[in-house]
Amino acid sequence: MPWPPKVFWVGAFLFYGWTALCWILEATMKINHIPLAPLWYAGIMGTFLIPLIMSIIYFYFPEKAEEKRARGEA
Repeated sequence: MPWPPKVFWVGAFLFYGWTALCWILEATMKINHIPLAPLWYAGIMGTFLIPLIMSIIYFYFPEKAEEKRARGEA
């Protein structure tokens, strides 16, 4: 398997893209002045859901690739 695998780049884009999007929204649209918005975009999404999704794809896709390789498929 070549390193870094494509799934690494998907996870990196997901995490850092979310961070950049929130940073841009804070700088331009003042989203951090909306009540409870930082709780949702930083607290819930940024520290819980996005890392959870990344851990699932980092485990799931390599496992599927190994199963496929073990069965002898291309």
